[in-house]
Amino acid sequence: MRVIPYQQKLTSQNIMEIIKDYDIIVDGCDNFPTRYLVNDACVLAKKPNVHGSIFQFEGQATVFYPGKGPCYRCLYPEPPPADMAPSCQEAGVLGVLPGLIGVIQALETIKLILGKGDSLVGKLICFNTLGMEINTLKLKADPACPMCGEKPTIHSLIDYEEFCSLRAAAHAA
Repeated sequence: MRVIPYQQKLTSQNIMEIIKDYDIIVDGCDNFPTRYLVNDACVLAKKPNVHGSIFQFEGQATVFYPGKGPCYRCLYPEPPPADMAPSCQEAGVLGVLPGLIGVIQALETIKLILGKGDSLVGKLICFNTLGMEINTLKLKADPACPMCGEKPTIHSLIDYEEFCSLRAAAHAA
């Protein structure tokens, strides 16, 4: 295995070049513009996206696999209003949570590579560490999804910072 560090911001202009040589994309982004960017790039490139996210005492993990299950936009059609989504730095995160979700993402990636086991495609595993509750939700693709639906309307990458700020402004109005 070889690690290739990228010392640049992931953008609509560079993501396709960066992901082209990888079979599986593992997403641990901490902001909504990058989550939508990674999702859309993975759908366009037909690459599985092993997604994980955390917030305070909760974490989620799933696998978005184009053609086999829903994408991030099926689950989250629009970003939340900015005042409803403080950053991890602002809200805080339980220190062990990134490791816990990261281990699940690593396991899902290994299962995809080996073609073994039951992956999280079409399922979202949710951890609530305060109550030590683990729930698995079934996810379905949205036929009206603009990215992976029956009649997609998004065919190229956009400005995701603008997309998220416009949606947040619309929610505030």
